[in-house]
Amino acid sequence: MKAVAIVVLSLVVSGTVWGFEADSQCVVCHSDRNLLKSLGAEAMFLDPAQVDREVNMPGVTCIDCHLGDESVKDKEAAHKDMLRPFVVGVGPKIKGEALSRQAAGAVKPLVPRSSDMEALTPEGDPNKLATLGVKAVTGIHWQDRDPKTFAFSPDIARKTCGKCHAQEVKDYAGSEMGLLKHQRSFRTWSERLPGPQNCGMWFGQNYDNLKGQTAVPYSLAQNDASNRSCNMCHPGCNDCHYKPHAGSGSHSFGLPDTTSCYGGGRGTICHAGPMDRRRGAGYFRGDYSFPPNLPQEAHFKAGITCIDCHKPQQHQFGHLGSPRARAACANCHAEIVKAVQSSAHATVDCAACHVTVVGAYQYTFWGPGVTFGVETPYGKHKEYYGTRDLPTIVKNADGRWIGVKPYPMAVMNQTAELAPTGLLFREIPKRRIPGNTSIGEPAFFEAVRGARDVNDAYIGVGTRSDLPSGNKAILWVQMDKMSHALGKPRSCATCHDSPTQVGRSEWSYFEKSDVKKPFKGSYKVLADKDGLRFIEQVWDKPDPAGNRKAEDFAPFTLLPAGAWDVKGIDFSLPYDKKKTDAARRELDLFLAQLANRKDAEGARLRAVAYHNLELAKSMLQQR
Repeated sequence: MKAVAIVVLSLVVSGTVWGFEADSQCVVCHSDRNLLKSLGAEAMFLDPAQVDREVNMPGVTCIDCHLGDESVKDKEAAHKDMLRPFVVGVGPKIKGEALSRQAAGAVKPLVPRSSDMEALTPEGDPNKLATLGVKAVTGIHWQDRDPKTFAFSPDIARKTCGKCHAQEVKDYAGSEMGLLKHQRSFRTWSERLPGPQNCGMWFGQNYDNLKGQTAVPYSLAQNDASNRSCNMCHPGCNDCHYKPHAGSGSHSFGLPDTTSCYGGGRGTICHAGPMDRRRGAGYFRGDYSFPPNLPQEAHFKAGITCIDCHKPQQHQFGHLGSPRARAACANCHAEIVKAVQSSAHATVDCAACHVTVVGAYQYTFWGPGVTFGVETPYGKHKEYYGTRDLPTIVKNADGRWIGVKPYPMAVMNQTAELAPTGLLFREIPKRRIPGNTSIGEPAFFEAVRGARDVNDAYIGVGTRSDLPSGNKAILWVQMDKMSHALGKPRSCATCHDSPTQVGRSEWSYFEKSDVKKPFKGSYKVLADKDGLRFIEQVWDKPDPAGNRKAEDFAPFTLLPAGAWDVKGIDFSLPYDKKKTDAARRELDLFLAQLANRKDAEGARLRAVAYHNLELAKSMLQQR
């Protein structure tokens, strides 16, 4: 579990504060404000009574969570092998590596300064950081992470949380999330399934494989920087259960909630990354969304938490295409769910109608760039932040209509080719994945995922060799499922007045290592019986910074129009103007009957009518 550097975690709730470990040197030192002040470490003072109230786990002592030696007075001996949270430093000498909070001068108590996404990220002491060759502190991690790779460490979890929660640690350490089984299954850019994807390939235990795929020099140091960057987003025990935001102190623990799922105030990590930054249909939104302040999800505003719908079972979570998560709608909307199931829209996902404007990435490209201050062939150029006015509706692997956000992607400097694939949902063929035994993972584990287990899709467009470098670039269309940001529905006309779907994107790009100034643009996504096309693409001329080239981060400015167009797939919507007009007149007549009904029953009938007119008529007749 997580806490403050050199903090004391006595977990006692008793009448006598810290009574059962009164002789602990942790308590003796850290409850003596004057002593700590004389040592220049007053920030490490902890009020024993306050810690007791926050922790609320009887029988656990400081060393159960922090290790170290509570029996000795010598500072160095007492803190030997002690677990501490650590910060991430980035600069000319420190390339996205772990720093102790003391070295960075970031020793203030770990309590949130505000309610925003950076509320817990410390700034550090400018003088100390400059001496270390660090320009900025970019994050903080709890002590169940491996300081070398930033990955969740099962070994540390077993030594700490596992003392009391052995089964829970075992379950989590072998779970999809604990081992990142799905993400680690992406090993090869040119593989048809699971295919290239927005988060790239997995860098851990995959260097030799990636090096062989890369047409330019690629070093282990570059690979390690990317591995640390990816691991920042993936959680350990404390990411979910340590909750300093729950009170005014630094030792609170509890069940996961929406804030902890979104990184707990430590920046754009955990689900803030894939949901608000990538998909743009996030649950939290607000200052987490790019562009900022997109309309927030209706359920979020109503106080529904993530685990109200995504209930964990033995630390497995219902997610993506999970029937468990989708079935949760009936917990609050049983009548509407029943109405839809017996209607003409029985195979239409709720989100297909109730997610409208989405944000985040409108392009993404993997090419020469910077990761944690390290120049690498696999920089992720994702800052094409903007909005799509409507998702595109497609049929998933079960024939269910879902909303997705198609947008162009590419990876540069490849040696292999990927042929056009058609529309594919990201199943993962059974495979044997190497683990990291140095942190307590198994040497190998099995990963597999069916096409019906996930709703994310992609279309492999093909490989091009006509960029200025002459190296191969693999192009694909990313099609992320839009699941959250639920609210007022799109108009019926957007699906039923034409078989052709049109989505409009506007974006602005700025990453100072790529361009000297922001540049912006827009395009339309046209989906019909002939395929998928990106039309009317316009953009400002980018002004590359330093040695960066437009090919690295904006290949669409160099390739011919239509480079990402897809032919031969029918994306048209069912269309029958006569039937649609008749249904609309019938609905309008029924709603007119309810025009003067301002009571709850009138609202109920209107809601049902939009989802199943025949059922609403039957309900009205029975009144």
